[in-house]
Amino acid sequence: MAVNAAAVQVTPKAYDLLAVQPVSTKGLSNQDRFSIVVSAVVGSDGSSHVLSRFGDSVWDFRPYFEQSNVADSQKYIRWPQDCSPDLVDDCKAVLYAWFKRGLPGSKPPVAGGVCKTAIVSATPLMRWLKTLNIKRFDQVKPIHVANYVHHTKSRLTRSAHSVSESLRILDFLWVFRNETSFQLAACPWGDSSLWRISGRARQAGSQSRRAEAGKTPVIPPDVQSKIFNYCEAVLAKAPETLDQHDAGKLRLRNPNLIRIRDAALYVLSITSGMRNEEVIGIETGSWRSEVREGIEFHWVATTEHKTGKGKVEFLIPALTVKVLELMNRYAKPLQEKLAHEIAELESSAETRVVKGRMLRLAKARKDIRKLFLCTSESGQSKSAGYHVDALCSGGSKVSFRRLARAAQTDWLLTPHQCRRTYARNIVESRMGRASLVFLKWQFKHSSISMTQLYASNPMQDASLFDEVLQEMTEFKVDLIESWLGGQPLSGGAGHEIKKLRVIALESRTALLAETAAQVHIRATGHGWCLAQEKGCGGAGLYEATRCVGCKNGVIDESFTETWKGIYAQQTELLDIDDAGPAVKQRAERDVQWARQVMEDLGVLPNTSDGLI
Repeated sequence: MAVNAAAVQVTPKAYDLLAVQPVSTKGLSNQDRFSIVVSAVVGSDGSSHVLSRFGDSVWDFRPYFEQSNVADSQKYIRWPQDCSPDLVDDCKAVLYAWFKRGLPGSKPPVAGGVCKTAIVSATPLMRWLKTLNIKRFDQVKPIHVANYVHHTKSRLTRSAHSVSESLRILDFLWVFRNETSFQLAACPWGDSSLWRISGRARQAGSQSRRAEAGKTPVIPPDVQSKIFNYCEAVLAKAPETLDQHDAGKLRLRNPNLIRIRDAALYVLSITSGMRNEEVIGIETGSWRSEVREGIEFHWVATTEHKTGKGKVEFLIPALTVKVLELMNRYAKPLQEKLAHEIAELESSAETRVVKGRMLRLAKARKDIRKLFLCTSESGQSKSAGYHVDALCSGGSKVSFRRLARAAQTDWLLTPHQCRRTYARNIVESRMGRASLVFLKWQFKHSSISMTQLYASNPMQDASLFDEVLQEMTEFKVDLIESWLGGQPLSGGAGHEIKKLRVIALESRTALLAETAAQVHIRATGHGWCLAQEKGCGGAGLYEATRCVGCKNGVIDESFTETWKGIYAQQTELLDIDDAGPAVKQRAERDVQWARQVMEDLGVLPNTSDGLI
């Protein structure tokens, strides 16, 4: 069955019904407040169907989610039935006000933010208060807040951001205190703020960005190699596997087909820098190629939800275009199954489950053109015991762990690691720490800068470039920190940096962050160049020994093998009898420079290294 474009239309939310709901519960009777419609959908006949009301124990937010990779189980707020009704009602009131009006000066949040706050902040607080036999928020004293802050910080040791998210409901209970029946007696933070109490104020500016960036690890190069090579092997056999499926020899849930999807998910993530929700959002025919000044560029379009940009495009290499074409074949039978289910749902006359049918119909219409599809157990479909959905974030995590094991690594691979690793690969390539193959793929030509690339397509996701620049700052901070540590250094600037180690600093972290932002660091292949405006004009790129005595040169341990090679090469020149006096004189000079570097780095030439 061919995919019908008309079937892609999604069942709309019941805007007319939702628009007339009050934006505040203050002053309403219990009956009126509990009857407020929180979510609803409209059927194909134009009639509205209420999903959840204010007084319900479960708020169903499914119609509000636009992201393709969010599982239905994450779209509900299940209010605790074992807590005081007064606590629950006041939490409902402030989150409803936030959802409808937003914080002062801010737009209303997305549904995911409301669900997350209810799950990770409101419910834990209510259950903790229950242990103290506190049944209303006007009974909460400053000592209770202080104890809960301590309890939260001892439970969440990962980051200040996690602490802030967990304490957020207290902030809302104060900001929207006029919405509550039992107001907090005082601001929970006293003269301070949640930003400071949670610890986020101590991570201000670039320090904060560094701390947040550090939460997601970069995939190590050896692990990248194993996983990528495994994926290439799987994808090389994919046409044969898909041929077997087309011939009716493989079922939709065959492990060989799932391996193709897993491998494609990783390759697309690691070569584009897309977030998981953006990869899962890719649809049939959403990629294109164009030639500019003799260079071929490839782009894939998707929808960005995190910051609300909408449709964006990502640059991809030719390899990834082939992967997308394979995924198009993989998805076609699943899309046809979805189209068949849509036809069944549209023709159903069942009235007892009309709400569930409308929501399932909306989800199926939204997913019908997606490439990364999976099968889920369900009784919704009449023709089979499972239905087709877009792969969710949880399923993607399972896929990545399965992929890492299959590639014979013990790395705990997750989808978001790919985005940061992508940024780090660009930085490593630009800073001379990695092969330029990655840049050849992505930037197409060594003369194309990120600024030029970004300007070439205004539909690109600017936040990805921001993360690359942030990663560049991280790289420079780590590099300067290693120089200020105990490792040996050579070069004119290297000797000056060693002198700085004896100076006591009040805030080493602040110095590193400030220095990294101001200092230009370039890789030469045999050291680092710190020249700001005036320097050797690039001569040191071709004559390595010029950098040894240069005031802008730093040579650290990462270049030890390079200088061993330079020493060996120049020593061989000395053994050539007919090289001429000029060559011999220069070789003698360069041997001395190379020997000085090796001595500075603590690696003295010896016969075991093949040197003299």
